[in-house]
Amino acid sequence: MRHVQILFLLSMSFQLVTAQTQWRIISNNEDELVIQVTTNPKTVDDLAPMHVLIGLPDSNLPSIKIRQRESGRHSIKELKLSETKWIHQQMVNGLQTGTLQISPTSQNGTYVKDQLITIQFSAPKRANRQLSSNQIQLLAPKIINWNWAKNWITPKKAILQKMESMPEGHWIRMEVTSDGMIKITGEELLKHISSSNDFDPRSIMLFTGSAFGRDRTYDLTQKATVNGNIPENLIELPISIQGESDGNMAETDVLFFYAQGPSGFDQNMAKVEWHQNLYFNSSAYWLLIPDDSALRGKRIETGNIVPDGPLSVNYGVSYLHFETDKINPQASGLAWGNTSIREGVSITQTVDLIHPVSSTIATGSFGMIGNEKISTRYSNTKHQVSLAFSGEELADMQWSHLGLKSNSFTIPAGNLAHGSQKFQITNNSDNPNSEPLIDYFTLAYIRQLIYTSPFDFFASVTSNNMTFSITGNTLKIWNITHPAHPENIPVRTEGDQTKMRVSLPTDTHQRFVVFNLDDIPNFTNLASIGLKIWNQLRNPSNTANHIIVGPSAFSTASQPLVDHRQHTVFASLERIYDEFSGGNQDPIAIRHFLQWTQVNWSQKPATVLFMGDADYDYRNITGQSNIQVPTIQVGTNYSHATDDRLVAFNGIIPEMATGRYTARSVEEVTTFVEKIIAFETEMPKGLWKQRVTLVADDPARPEREPYDLYVGKSHTLHSERLAKSIPDFMEVKKLYMVEYPEVNDGSVFGVTKPAATQALFDQLSSGTTLINYIGHGNPSQWAQEKLLIINKSRNDVDLIKTQMKLPIWVAGTCNWGHFDALDSESFAEVLIRKEMDGASAIITTTRGITVSSNIHYLESIFGQFFQGDSVSQATLGVLLQSVKTGGRDGELFHLFGDPAMPLPIPSQLVRSAKVSPDTLATLEVGTLSGDSPFDTGDGYLVFNDGVNEKTQSFQFASKQETITYLENGPTLFRGSFTFSNGKFFPQFRVPKDITYSKNNAKLRFNISDGNNREALGYVSNIPLTLGAPSTDTEGPIIIFETQNGRMLRSGDHIPQDETLVIRLSDPLGINLTGEKGHELWIIDPATETKMNVVDQFIYDTNSLNTGTIQLPIDSEADALSLVISAWDNANNPTEIQIDLILLKSKKLDLLHVLNFPNPFTNDTQFTFEVTAPASVTINIYTLEGRRIKSFYPQQFSLGYHRIPWNGRDEFGNRLANGVYLYKMTAENDGQKINHIGRLAIYR
Repeated sequence: MRHVQILFLLSMSFQLVTAQTQWRIISNNEDELVIQVTTNPKTVDDLAPMHVLIGLPDSNLPSIKIRQRESGRHSIKELKLSETKWIHQQMVNGLQTGTLQISPTSQNGTYVKDQLITIQFSAPKRANRQLSSNQIQLLAPKIINWNWAKNWITPKKAILQKMESMPEGHWIRMEVTSDGMIKITGEELLKHISSSNDFDPRSIMLFTGSAFGRDRTYDLTQKATVNGNIPENLIELPISIQGESDGNMAETDVLFFYAQGPSGFDQNMAKVEWHQNLYFNSSAYWLLIPDDSALRGKRIETGNIVPDGPLSVNYGVSYLHFETDKINPQASGLAWGNTSIREGVSITQTVDLIHPVSSTIATGSFGMIGNEKISTRYSNTKHQVSLAFSGEELADMQWSHLGLKSNSFTIPAGNLAHGSQKFQITNNSDNPNSEPLIDYFTLAYIRQLIYTSPFDFFASVTSNNMTFSITGNTLKIWNITHPAHPENIPVRTEGDQTKMRVSLPTDTHQRFVVFNLDDIPNFTNLASIGLKIWNQLRNPSNTANHIIVGPSAFSTASQPLVDHRQHTVFASLERIYDEFSGGNQDPIAIRHFLQWTQVNWSQKPATVLFMGDADYDYRNITGQSNIQVPTIQVGTNYSHATDDRLVAFNGIIPEMATGRYTARSVEEVTTFVEKIIAFETEMPKGLWKQRVTLVADDPARPEREPYDLYVGKSHTLHSERLAKSIPDFMEVKKLYMVEYPEVNDGSVFGVTKPAATQALFDQLSSGTTLINYIGHGNPSQWAQEKLLIINKSRNDVDLIKTQMKLPIWVAGTCNWGHFDALDSESFAEVLIRKEMDGASAIITTTRGITVSSNIHYLESIFGQFFQGDSVSQATLGVLLQSVKTGGRDGELFHLFGDPAMPLPIPSQLVRSAKVSPDTLATLEVGTLSGDSPFDTGDGYLVFNDGVNEKTQSFQFASKQETITYLENGPTLFRGSFTFSNGKFFPQFRVPKDITYSKNNAKLRFNISDGNNREALGYVSNIPLTLGAPSTDTEGPIIIFETQNGRMLRSGDHIPQDETLVIRLSDPLGINLTGEKGHELWIIDPATETKMNVVDQFIYDTNSLNTGTIQLPIDSEADALSLVISAWDNANNPTEIQIDLILLKSKKLDLLHVLNFPNPFTNDTQFTFEVTAPASVTINIYTLEGRRIKSFYPQQFSLGYHRIPWNGRDEFGNRLANGVYLYKMTAENDGQKINHIGRLAIYR
């Protein structure tokens, strides 16, 4: 096993302009590509290498000519030098490509300010080709010389080994766990075949996967470039059936063959190596009883008799391997070990040898895995391990990392004996933190050919005719050098010796298996399958644009999404295994299937959703694995998980767009499917669709080294860089943790920032289409200050409420999407699983990433979201795939969600809008006007003041530091409007609170036609100035309502799950700037906690004066008390409190029943409150019980109501003075409540 580091990723636009290192294409034609690179470094990140993907005419990497036109010096220490060079070559979607690393560094202390990179092509002339839609959408965005490279695409199919059609018949499945001879008795076989089946045993066929028991995943996923051919699925193996010659299967007949299990020794010419299968524990074999008994299965053939000769031996080479995988020390990747060894401790490896030839040497190797008792920052604990035998040291090795380490050894002649031999593996490290694990032990020795039970051996020589003498009688010997084509060797018996004469070739050590049929145990692990179809997915007539891969148990729950997406196919994992890896649970079968769709399906899908969770324990060694759809683990040290290699058919660059939903159950699939369909079909309207929220970690901690100050500042500064790639029609909200106060929570790290967390929750509640985070993180949290976290005592996912304004989360941090752990769930997984809330999709990392790689990647993906001054119409998966260009860190970023989901941002732009007057004064009304692409509809607008430069101070290592960035201008107006006749003219008002920024104000808007067609627009550079003073001295009017318009007063009842509507009104409008002292607060009077709801206020349609805040009630308390503090645009305040009683159930009740006035002369009113909609009646009685007046049933909604009475009876007569009884009855859904009261008439 070995570690292959993942390659880095960069931008795929035609020029990179947001970083301080920029490149652009100077010349692009069929003969050459010239790239100019300019560098003006401000930070160490600006000197990091970049990577671009270039289309090539063939697989040869062309030469690179670099012309350095200007150099400069920098003062950045500990800079890792790199060079401009090719780092990868691969065929991608039919085009040969090369990944070019561009480095601005020169030598220590210098960099290249300006350089020209020239690449010369020797391309044959080719006509314009008809490109597929997949090539256009997947290749065009990331090939920088696409305009010419598209002509170099070769429409050549991969070379396939087409599988012949399988005969119809009865299939029986077997599971084999190790290499060796398999024997099935006729009695056992007949148990699995219907008694009505009359068949000739000579027709029986045996099949297995073309990997013959082994996996292919390791060899095809751990290399940068691989052979992209799709292998044949099943191969037929020859068998032998003792007793078949009579054409009848009897119970005494015996079927036997040679099989390979998942792991074992493999031979390549003269090289013998152990293959450790890391992916499955048993290998599938298939017996076929054809319906057509005239067919004949393959049978073992007997080799030719070799003439006698003088050379004869009675020995051969035996190989032994010991490897028991129990522990994955990193809980990641492919390094599995057995026992750990503490400092100064020895472990004994016992080896049973069978008749070794003592006069010969033996050779072997042993492997270890670095491991630390306590993890250190650099994982560089020194390990020193020795191997000894009979008190003599055979080998010693030292290393200082967590990866694999191995060494070979030789045992001198005369040391080995028959029976158990003991080897000692000792940890000689002088560091008590050293606890390496034993990986494996392999031994090769010369043994005498003495038969006691079935065994195999290798010939120790080549290039001769040789007689082998085996002690033992009634033996069969097969040549298994080519195990899929074994050959029976003719033998002769001389006394107690069985002799075989063979011709040994020059290049390969021959391998033989020796057995007596009676010594092979009966095999009984058979399962009757019956009729089986092998080409449901391997059918060229299949078509799809999108594929969902999941276990068959998830099929029904996924079907609504299949229907919603259209042209979508659900492919069950079980069928994929059967048709592309012979039934073995080999993850590479998924890649073979997806590649098959690209080569053979008439409509080739571009996206694939992996519907199911995954982890690193393919074989469930821990007993905790719950793999639904496997991912690919890459490496043994600094390992990671990636789905890219399931669609990287020729190397490491993906050729389809992927996404994963880590469902663990059918219920979680249903939750996700229902959420995505509801989100896409019933998406809430509003300004949230053109809002991006940038979140940056605090620069103050962790405090370890001076370099950490740079890293800490980079979170905010890189967010500022990212803001530059967001077009003006998008509103950018900034949540920078450096601005928020610290609170000591008494924990180990001590400091949290709860105000920042609340601000994030508030922003999510207001709505944002994209939210990006840059900063420190781990699988369960953002920032050391616990901006977001899930643990036993706190689950912030529960507190995220978006009202289905589901954002796409992009988290440029470490490990936040670590989805392949066994005993924990990452924040990203928990978030995407949240029912009808949380997230529509998440893009984040599965492992740690460097600061420079992170910002380069984020700039690239945002560059794809917003291609210049526009919004991409590509799906989310295609957008993410387009920035995976063969660079180092690209594989670390995963999409959690459906890759076929489009961006929820409208892509149509209105460019004709303008604002009048040209300059707006405070308290003045402005008008937005423009042409709509729709005849009628409605819209939303937001008006913001200009940005300001802000310098914020903070403490780092007991010193005051500062950081400067652009602060958003306050919101001046947020409202909605309607329009008709293809024109819109909404109005807005400028508040008194403006910042007088040197940067002008900006207005953004979106419009829709009511039929899911939407468009965006903006007007920038709007000057603001001071207007005339106001004579208004009254603050806003604040009232409270239910969603159906019922007014609320203190003491009223409201259901716990209701949304409280807070209505604010003022002739000059409401101050939405949020400026200090003029915030729009909701205050809890009991705790005095405040929530600034300025982002949740929106004016009523076409209103300048009145608007609302929608406040969902989410309280376990019996009552709700709120204080609302608001200001109007002339800065006049109002503060009002309301106290409501929360109804926790739908139980009907009558409350506060009375009549007023009481006593009365002419008229009175019955007032009451119902806690649920109800039919209400009133009956009036004399004290003797005689009914004199009835009010017929009336339907009332929840809340307070009144019923007037004029004091007259049923016949209209005035009642006499006196006391009367009344009975009020409320009824609802079988519930009935009565209230009896007294009233008096006094005239």
